[in-house]
Amino acid sequence: MYFGAMLIPVIYLLATRGRGSERRPMLIGTGLQIFWSLLVWGFVYYNWQAGYTEYYWGWGLLVPVNAIGLIYYLIFCGIHWAKQRE
Repeated sequence: MYFGAMLIPVIYLLATRGRGSERRPMLIGTGLQIFWSLLVWGFVYYNWQAGYTEYYWGWGLLVPVNAIGLIYYLIFCGIHWAKQRE
């Protein structure tokens, strides 16, 4: 399971050694992204088991999951940056 947006919290947590001020929102975002990804996987699996020949098109739903995750992380990075500037 690789998503570009998942690199943001990994890099953040490694850079701050897990002690950053935005640790909790990053972990929540990671959990939400994994949850939605599992839902997509379940949807694709269900369609495969049901015998749909084009079940693989369901994997396209991972694109919006990744985009929403990216937006979530960028918002929290922006909030963190704005807090530091004050």
